[in-house]
Amino acid sequence: MMTRLPALLLLLMFLLTSCESGFIEESTSGSTIWKESQMTANAVSKSKDTIITIVPKSLNNPVFLEAKEEAERTVQKYGAKLEWLGPMNTKSEEQEKIIEGLIRRKVDGIIVSCIAPERLSPLINKAVDAGIKVATFDSDCPNSKRLFYVGTNNYDIGRASGLQMLKILKEKGRLHEPLRALVMTGSRDSLNLNQRLKGFQDALAESANINYQAVLECNDDLTLAGELLETYIRTHDGIDLFFSTGGWPLIAPLDALPKYKQWREEGGLAVAIDTFYPMITAAKNGMADSLVGQDFTMMGRWSVEHMIEAMKGELLGQTEFYTDLEYADRSNFDKLLQRKEPWEIK
Repeated sequence: MMTRLPALLLLLMFLLTSCESGFIEESTSGSTIWKESQMTANAVSKSKDTIITIVPKSLNNPVFLEAKEEAERTVQKYGAKLEWLGPMNTKSEEQEKIIEGLIRRKVDGIIVSCIAPERLSPLINKAVDAGIKVATFDSDCPNSKRLFYVGTNNYDIGRASGLQMLKILKEKGRLHEPLRALVMTGSRDSLNLNQRLKGFQDALAESANINYQAVLECNDDLTLAGELLETYIRTHDGIDLFFSTGGWPLIAPLDALPKYKQWREEGGLAVAIDTFYPMITAAKNGMADSLVGQDFTMMGRWSVEHMIEAMKGELLGQTEFYTDLEYADRSNFDKLLQRKEPWEIK
């Protein structure tokens, strides 16, 4: 059984801060929906404050914590109100319900990390037509009327991850071997994750012979990610390398992945996206060769700043604002850990 305590603690942090914004979770017929509390409804009806709502893919994925915290700090400079509102799990239909509710409430701005862009695009267009400023962060919806996107260039981070894997293969003298790969992703509907995978595969295809065996879909669930990875490694032989389009499996407790750890000790190669404190700790303890990280702090800051600019009628000059990448391997694990905060104390 996986140890669920760290994930549950992080989830509790999300729920507490969401409640502070005036939202409560309600369950109806087995599905999770989000409603504005009566207190917030009354306050909003009497207030002329600018309301910006950020909608992450889910509340059970702690990777958004840094973006949330920085967005909250940034919005205070402008006298606006920030809401953080999302589905409990990565379910597109729940995210769509949230956007529909925000349109009915006529909030001033929406910044959303899109689970399924094709499904969300009509709702984004509807919100824009209703006079609401809409932007995306982390996961884009480029074929919609959204004003701008803030976040990683997802193809580039995937390609960077592939180049890291090529470097490792060359160092190990395995570049010209036929190799079998295992991949993990969050949701197959997520444009950003699909772009990362394509970038990774394109980079490897230039110099290596890779046979992709499976793509494990964890739905941004940390516990499920660890379980899927551990089960696959335990039941399938011959995997040479592993790539994860997000940090989910390496946030799991190390003792929850004994077969994966054995696979690593026996020569399995691994690269993953994201450089959060628990991931770097895991990599330092042998769970990955290299990590390529995103800047969620800048995502939170720029999303709010550019949304405020758009609301003031200022010309943004561009529609994509790409954040920087961060590289982590054995040469700088210790240095990065010194300047990052453990999630347990956030």
